[in-house]
Amino acid sequence: LGKIILWISLSVLLSACFKNEEPGTPAYIRVESILLNTSVGTNSSNITDAWVSVDGQAIGAGTFPAEFPVIINETFDSNSIRIQAGIKKNGITNTRAVYPFYNPVVVLRDLQPGQTVPINVVMDYDPAAKIIEVENFENPNQPTFTEDLDDNPNTGMRYQTTDVFEGTGSGQIYLDSANLECIVGTSQRFAGLVGVSATPVYLEMNFKTNTPVQVGLQAHRPFGTPETIFKGGLNVTETWRKIYFEFTNEVFGTSPAQYSVIFRAVRVDGTEPEIYIDNVQLLHF
Repeated sequence: LGKIILWISLSVLLSACFKNEEPGTPAYIRVESILLNTSVGTNSSNITDAWVSVDGQAIGAGTFPAEFPVIINETFDSNSIRIQAGIKKNGITNTRAVYPFYNPVVVLRDLQPGQTVPINVVMDYDPAAKIIEVENFENPNQPTFTEDLDDNPNTGMRYQTTDVFEGTGSGQIYLDSANLECIVGTSQRFAGLVGVSATPVYLEMNFKTNTPVQVGLQAHRPFGTPETIFKGGLNVTETWRKIYFEFTNEVFGTSPAQYSVIFRAVRVDGTEPEIYIDNVQLLHF
């Protein structure tokens, strides 16, 4: 009998312990949107995801509106919600990642079980980011993409005002049925993109095109032939889009003194190329 009573007592005690360990009713955070507001370059962005942590614990990532359940730690009077902006690296859907150059936002909210807290976020660039405005096409008298890499004077990039993302002008890559390929780069070269470690290096831009375009950097060393590094490209789109290309590993791997930005387009049979570029920026730390 004593053994039976002891077994019943232990069963009740363990049941009570397991019950107490069950999670409570979660609160919910819903990140409606993340916008960019900056005095550097353009406010254009293509932020697709919110990456969220609460009180120092990673919760997850999701597309907008991104909703996250949170089991509340009752030891906190209010809850610290840290939000980072996520993008599609190189324009590829399955390569989503935190964009390192947008400064995370921390908001304080009093989360309550069963309640949903909506949040709209406005971000700026990280103050530590070094933003090189390669070309915004606002000064037609000082063009940047003047390096003719295909040795064909009938192709290149020109300033135009017919189809503009923002401001007064944008760049147009031109080629035709008699000149099927265009490879053009910046005459200016950019140095100091990486240090002793592989810190992030990105190229971002706005674009609109009916013809696929390869995007890359050209590495220039003091001696030898320049090395061309293409990283993905611009896919056909009928509307202006923003895209981010990561060159961290490529730049750190080559470690040359200087880089130029290059584009390569090849005419598709039956298509009159219409290729427009705006707000080209290089970013690094």
